[in-house]
Amino acid sequence: MADVAVVSVREVAELLGVNPRTVWRMAQTGNIPAPIRLSERVVRWRLSDLREHLDRKAAGASGVRR
Repeated sequence: MADVAVVSVREVAELLGVNPRTVWRMAQTGNIPAPIRLSERVVRWRLSDLREHLDRKAAGASGVRR
């Protein structure tokens, strides 16, 4: 089964080491994957989307150092 875990804005902020407001800005500018809306008032990020994004960024950063 695919990774279907979802995380809140606070959890994303903690993962990235930023403020929750920064998470919203990053999502708006495309610096992190867009969240999914589970209901009118509940918005979450797929943990798998965030992991893929961070892995791509890490691979890109390591490529620049070479």
